[in-house]
Amino acid sequence: MSKMKSNACVIFDIDGVLIDTTKSYNKTITETVEYLVKHIDPTIENARRVASEELIFNFRKSGMFNNDIDTCYAFILGIMCGPPKFSELYFFVENIAKKETAGGIASVENYLSHYSESRLKKIKKLLNYPGDIHGSLLPRIFDEFFYGPHLFKRQHSTSPKYYFSKPLIENDQMLVTNSTMKKVSNIFDKKIGIVSGRSKLAAEYSMKSLFKFFDNTASFYLDDEKREMRKPNPSALVKSIKSFGVDNALYVGDSTEDLLMVQNARKVSDINIELIGICAPNTRSDQVRSLFNNNGVSLIVKEVNELPNILNKVMNQF
Repeated sequence: MSKMKSNACVIFDIDGVLIDTTKSYNKTITETVEYLVKHIDPTIENARRVASEELIFNFRKSGMFNNDIDTCYAFILGIMCGPPKFSELYFFVENIAKKETAGGIASVENYLSHYSESRLKKIKKLLNYPGDIHGSLLPRIFDEFFYGPHLFKRQHSTSPKYYFSKPLIENDQMLVTNSTMKKVSNIFDKKIGIVSGRSKLAAEYSMKSLFKFFDNTASFYLDDEKREMRKPNPSALVKSIKSFGVDNALYVGDSTEDLLMVQNARKVSDINIELIGICAPNTRSDQVRSLFNNNGVSLIVKEVNELPNILNKVMNQF
């Protein structure tokens, strides 16, 4: 136990691990897609039904859509370039999510260029994405829905233009308890960091009093970083671990991009990094569980509050 304390740290993902984002980030994707599809072409219906929980998951499980605004972009392109009939359109976008995601949004664009090049060019020009909130309507609409007026202004130092109602970040639901974080903090002598796709503002806002358990000098909030730093790029994870001055680390994640990031971190560093996979007992998580099992992830738990008991059993592995 003393060896573990002195020579190891634990780094957490947030979304899906510490916070349930089904009704916050997922809802923001659906609202953003519907809003922009209607904005571009009011005659198109069923955008909300296409941007379903199932297809959101299909994009994410590719490992190349950790950024939810990228997912919105893929949905909008697919919906606006695809067939008009809903049943055909849903299948069309589902096919993109399952098969055309290896290179992220570039793969989606490439696929659609062979399907409807002129339509694709028009939509890309209108969206001007990737871009920031000043140059592209897509990230602005997404962040206005997610943050709401007050937090949007705090995050971007400018006022919203389109959305002035309840922030969807309010729908974040905490998954981890104070007791769990206190026990994990004791196990690792407070060597606890975060590498998450969300912003620091969003993390602090939703984590509330539990935010104090994390060392922010060793944490990275990738929405605040350059685009190329995002998962599965291992740079942030390696920097986070090295800032603790340890040789062993655990990363707690729940997704394909988390697995890929850990695998990439092993390749570019001499740190012993193990993934703890969070897999809730449901059909979608079973797919991720199979992926974890097939890639040698030895620690898989149903939810984050099981960690203290699990960690106490694996101390001697370090």
